[in-house]
Amino acid sequence: MAQLAPLKLEVTGEREFVEAAKAREFVALWTEQLTAHRQEVQAILGDTTESNLGNVVLCDRIRLSDKSFSDEAADIIAAFLKEPFMGGRSIASGILYAELDDIIAGRMTEMGLHVLQTICDAFADAKLVDVNLSDNAIGQQGIGACKTVLSKPSLERLALCNNGLSEATMEQVADILTNDESGTGCVATNLTKIHFYNNMSGEGGCKQFARILEKSSKLTDIRFSSTRAGRDGSDIVASALDVALEEGRNANLEKLDLCDNNFGNKASQDALFRALGCTASLSYLDLRDCELEDDGVKKVCHALFESDSALEHLDLSGNAVERRGAKQIADYIRDSGGKLKVLCLDDNDLTSKGVVHIASAFHGSEDGHAIERLQLNYTMCGAIGARALIDAFGPDGKDLPNLTKICLDGNSFKEDIVGELEVAFDNKLVEMEENDSDGEADDDLSDEDSDEEEDDENEEEQNGEIDALTDAMNKSLVV
Repeated sequence: MAQLAPLKLEVTGEREFVEAAKAREFVALWTEQLTAHRQEVQAILGDTTESNLGNVVLCDRIRLSDKSFSDEAADIIAAFLKEPFMGGRSIASGILYAELDDIIAGRMTEMGLHVLQTICDAFADAKLVDVNLSDNAIGQQGIGACKTVLSKPSLERLALCNNGLSEATMEQVADILTNDESGTGCVATNLTKIHFYNNMSGEGGCKQFARILEKSSKLTDIRFSSTRAGRDGSDIVASALDVALEEGRNANLEKLDLCDNNFGNKASQDALFRALGCTASLSYLDLRDCELEDDGVKKVCHALFESDSALEHLDLSGNAVERRGAKQIADYIRDSGGKLKVLCLDDNDLTSKGVVHIASAFHGSEDGHAIERLQLNYTMCGAIGARALIDAFGPDGKDLPNLTKICLDGNSFKEDIVGELEVAFDNKLVEMEENDSDGEADDDLSDEDSDEEEDDENEEEQNGEIDALTDAMNKSLVV
């Protein structure tokens, strides 16, 4: 028998401050939608008895995002969600997915807290699976106001991004997510997704995030970026990931975003190497602005090769990567078997020689490489690198048939080279507004030749170190 999927309730229109009258309009619209949906369900069931319809879930998701609610508006919406609908169960009791991001913008603290608590408490009877509380200015009191939704044993996916979370607030979050007073397991154990981005929790926040990771076992999507972690805090995060993955927890990790951490320490890079080496399911990795430099990038690339994951998205932008690091990235591209779809290397000192390494890695795939987007903005690339990329693209793009976008802004190409790029890539080439038309980027490349022998010696020494790390990692994985 055909079944109707439950509805999604949304607040419509542009971003605005919602007062009582507008809230009543939303409730009236939702009532109309739910009533019509109930009638359709009733027609399918062929049952006119109210008792059977009373248990039907008419709505399983709600989006209140991008509206700032007054106290009275929040009271009206919460009351609607909590009350039995047409003699049946409450709408809130069937909600699984709650988008509650950006609902208190511009409100004074006391009023914002009232709105947060009123809306969150409306879901007391819900078995929430996915909650987004991002873009709400949440302090310590704010976390208390959100406790009803944060402490749901059913919770699997949680986003707390751009909330201004301090160290103390992160401690509160960790306390809620790791609490197991009942002895039946904590919220963190059941999480598959956790996102913390653009907060200000610092090193102390990293310690609290490590507490959450310690209890986690099912995470497939981790984002912990731009939290002012610093070098010491980043060491804590890398170590926590290392321990969790080495112990076989979160073994199905698919997405990892650690952008804007600082993994400049050798201990941090080694921990990251071991952690990434255990991520066989990883498809998305963002390590933008992580202070890795060439040595760290080499360890990342070797770890990804060891993991044998089918990585599709790799971002190593802003890591002071030079020609030597570019060679390691190129080796990984070859070893990955043409699976990579997005490669971002913006804001690195690759020079044309590094870009040549990258371009050469796209040659040789029987069916053409899978790459769809290639970002090489601000990489000190000149004519030599540009022509290497054109060569890698092949006649009519036959060697990179999936490429849809190539970004080369902020480099140094003379007008004739720009023309060659435009002819080769056509509309795939993103506009280069910051191009330096002097075309002098390749003038000093000959000076690098004298460094190659020294680089080779350094690489041989680091290869021994990586081999030792690999052997240790493999031994730890043997049961």
